[in-house]
Amino acid sequence: MVKRTYRVCVRAVAGVVLVLAALVIVAAIRLSAGPVDLDFLKPQITRLIDVPGNEIRPEFDRLAFEWTGISEPMKLVFHGLRFANGQNQIIASAPDAALTFEPRSVFQGVFLPTTIVVERPVIEADIARDGGVFKRIFTSDSGGAQGEAVSILIDQLLAEPNYKSLMGQLDSVKVAQAKVTLRDLRSGLVWTAPAANAELRRDAAGVSIKANARFIGHGDPVDTSLSGVYTRDRSRISVEAGIDGFKPWVFADLSPDLVLLRGVDVKLSGRMQIEATGQGEIRTVGVDITGGAGNVTLPGILQAAHEVRGLTARFSVDTTQHTANIDKVEMDFGAARILVTGSGTRTSDSRTFAGRAEIRQIPIDKLGDYWPLEFATGGREWAMTNLSKGALDVAAEFALSSPVDDISAMKVDRLVGLLDYGGMTVRYMPHMPELQDVSGKARYENGTLRFDVERGSAVGLKVTDGTIELAALDSAPPQTATLRLPITGSAQDVIRFLARPKLGLSKDVLYDHRRLGGEAAIDLSLSFPLINALAVSDIDIKADATLTSFSLKDVLGELDLTDATARLKYGDSEFNVAGQGKLDGNAIELTWREMFAAKAPFRRRYDVKGTVNAGIVAKAGFPSVDAFMSGPIGTTLSYQVATNNTSEVVGRFDLKGAKVFVEPLSLTKEAGADGLANLTLKLAPGGKLTAAEFEGRGAGLQAKGQARFGPDNVLQQVTMQQAKLGRSDLSFDWKRVPGGVEVALKGQSLELARVQEALRARNEIAKREPKGPAADARASTKMTIQIQDVILKHGSLGYLNGRFEMMGDRVTFADLGLGGGKGSTFRVTPGQSGRTLFLYVADFGQLLSQAGWMDGLVNGYLHIEGKFNDLWADPPLDGTLKMGPYRLQKVTPRAEIGTLNAAIDGLNSAGNALQQFDSLSANVSKAADRIQIRNGRTSGQSIGLTTQGTVDIGNDTAQLYGVIVPAFALNNLLSNVPLLGPLLTGGKDGGLFAISYRLHGRFDDLKSDVNMMSAVTPGALREIFNTPPTDTSQAPPPR
Repeated sequence: MVKRTYRVCVRAVAGVVLVLAALVIVAAIRLSAGPVDLDFLKPQITRLIDVPGNEIRPEFDRLAFEWTGISEPMKLVFHGLRFANGQNQIIASAPDAALTFEPRSVFQGVFLPTTIVVERPVIEADIARDGGVFKRIFTSDSGGAQGEAVSILIDQLLAEPNYKSLMGQLDSVKVAQAKVTLRDLRSGLVWTAPAANAELRRDAAGVSIKANARFIGHGDPVDTSLSGVYTRDRSRISVEAGIDGFKPWVFADLSPDLVLLRGVDVKLSGRMQIEATGQGEIRTVGVDITGGAGNVTLPGILQAAHEVRGLTARFSVDTTQHTANIDKVEMDFGAARILVTGSGTRTSDSRTFAGRAEIRQIPIDKLGDYWPLEFATGGREWAMTNLSKGALDVAAEFALSSPVDDISAMKVDRLVGLLDYGGMTVRYMPHMPELQDVSGKARYENGTLRFDVERGSAVGLKVTDGTIELAALDSAPPQTATLRLPITGSAQDVIRFLARPKLGLSKDVLYDHRRLGGEAAIDLSLSFPLINALAVSDIDIKADATLTSFSLKDVLGELDLTDATARLKYGDSEFNVAGQGKLDGNAIELTWREMFAAKAPFRRRYDVKGTVNAGIVAKAGFPSVDAFMSGPIGTTLSYQVATNNTSEVVGRFDLKGAKVFVEPLSLTKEAGADGLANLTLKLAPGGKLTAAEFEGRGAGLQAKGQARFGPDNVLQQVTMQQAKLGRSDLSFDWKRVPGGVEVALKGQSLELARVQEALRARNEIAKREPKGPAADARASTKMTIQIQDVILKHGSLGYLNGRFEMMGDRVTFADLGLGGGKGSTFRVTPGQSGRTLFLYVADFGQLLSQAGWMDGLVNGYLHIEGKFNDLWADPPLDGTLKMGPYRLQKVTPRAEIGTLNAAIDGLNSAGNALQQFDSLSANVSKAADRIQIRNGRTSGQSIGLTTQGTVDIGNDTAQLYGVIVPAFALNNLLSNVPLLGPLLTGGKDGGLFAISYRLHGRFDDLKSDVNMMSAVTPGALREIFNTPPTDTSQAPPPR
């Protein structure tokens, strides 16, 4: 029974299966012929697809069942699908939609679709830029409801799976051939994809989305792709979009703020990663873009179009943090490359953005193509005019801000430009040599463009670590430029550079480059306005230089400066030099100052310190000192030129190492002996010597005085406040007058020997320099004298007052008073036929003793009168000599002073030589240094004496002879008898008995010879013994 029941069941099931199989086969055969109309099931299907708890009611025009093959899914196709809300308003539609069923589930009696296919829907999206990117997802405010159908299907995918509705097991939605429209609400621009495809699939995370489309409408066609996830809890949308063929210029019409993009014609490809809320509000956006060939044209921004070879970009936006970051935007222009990075922040009331833009390898000659026209116009104009060649890397660090609701009010808060350049040529000043092959860095900030020059060159000079600063470029012109150029090169090249007229350096600080040698390093600073008509007065120049191995020919007169090391500074209207070197081979320290201010204390000043040879004085252009000085001189010398171009030389000279010999003063200082001289020279404009002040000491000399000079540096006047040498101590004033000189001499003492030596030296100098002051003095000298003591070799003449005049060696006038001999007077009076001479000595014996000429004569006045025969070249003097009462006296000899002791001894043999002599008279004549005495006679009660002969005052010798008459009063009586007296006595004051004598030798050692044989010789024959020695001298020729 059981078995039969079982067999019946089996057969029943098999029959059902066979029937069903037959039915499936029949249905398949039927469906293969076309869809099966199921409109009779519309009420039941409507209830099945309705979502519980939802007010939305589905409607459709037709319902069909399709199955194209046993291996294919079955489809329930809705034609004219619509969804209405509670107010019977159609809120969504689709031309066609299909529910797919797995055949197995259908045969199992489960009619729950797993896939929906929507064909040819219309989807519209509004782009709102008020916050989130999309205001709604898959919908618009005004256009059709087809997109909302997709939204409803998405809602079904996001719902929890169930078996209560027809959509309860739905896991994917496919959209085929959809028409997608994107509309920018602000600009009204529209992009359309006529055949977009998409697939939405439910998984554990939510709904995954994949789509692709080609949009057309504004610009070239753009291919896009999309993938993403819409989380099941509807809290987040994550989308990654791809784009190909997009050109940024299409954004130019979206907003006036983006109008610049109209010139960016570059085809872009890239991907965008978007994270948004379930309501479509964007939270984060990440973008990676690459671009190919194209061009960029920005009228009003850049002056030229640029070809673009490639572009890459990466940036992101975080709306929750209100930040935007540009990780990289890099463009390849071929000749240059641009890189931009930055970040921005939005607050409740403002937007800020800070970034950095880099442009690499800009050709300097095309800098204007990359420099924005309105950016730092002053700097741009200067750069376009003055920069060329080489290449430039530019980096700009910037910060921008604007109100949150008005991006057109954006302002620049910070702008720093950084430049790195090489091989550049800089024209920093008009009419100046350009800096070439310049490399370094630059910075622009707050309207100031600063170039830091690492290296460069110009006209043979090298520039390292220099700066060029352009200020106030964002202000109204004129802007200013400040340059600092450390320059190295040869001194010749440096001076040629500094001598450029545009720098305006004073010619007083510049030398002919051919006179220079050595190396120079100069730190030159210039400041001037950026104007075309630049004048020298507009330039502020400073310089700091170091000279090494420097040489300068003819630095002072004919002197050369060699082997010098110096530091030079120029600025603030002042030029300074300090250094060491060799002046004509002598080591010196040198300082030099030039001052150019209108009210400067002086114009120029040189200071020299060192030991120099005396021979360089003449080479320096000063009067030579070779005639009285040789050897090294320790010198401290300053030369200063005043603002009126007068000048002054102040010198201090250490003469210890030098030999000094002043012939006119009989002064010699040997090397090693102390000596010091101070000198101040006053010079008129042009270097003409006008005055001198001097002071010196050494070798017994102390001198202090002034000198004044006339044209051609000719000495005009010398005033000595002190002239102390040996025993001479006086002051004098010497000045040149027409035809000669005038001298005023006064003081404590004067050595006559020095006067004589000075006159001799003057004559020698006059012969060597016929136009010099010595020659003028020899021609005519007028002297006023007030000397308290005239010192001789062995004595003194006492005071000397008065005046006299000389022409050559000739005294043309004299009126002198002498203190020696109880007062003496000497006069020379000019006359028509010749000069007359008058000499009176109150006590001749005392004068001889005081002067140290001779001892042994006591008392006796001396009176000489005579006349010069001025017809002779060396005029002779003829006159008479008278001497009043005197006597002889034996004395103790003094060294080197003559006495009359020998004469007294000789006279004592004839009588009393110590007697009082009544008088002495003689005729005298003088020619040159020789005095001829004739008819000289003197007598006393015991002795009478005659004399004649010569006295040579040049050699201090005497040759005198005569007779001594003993018992003069008696022996001389016969001399008065006519005829017989002269025959027996030999003439007036002779005697019947008389002794011949001869006095000869130097004044300080006179010797006497007495011939006793002549005592008994009659007067007429006595002259045989009195024959004078032969005189070979000749009278001077007449003039």
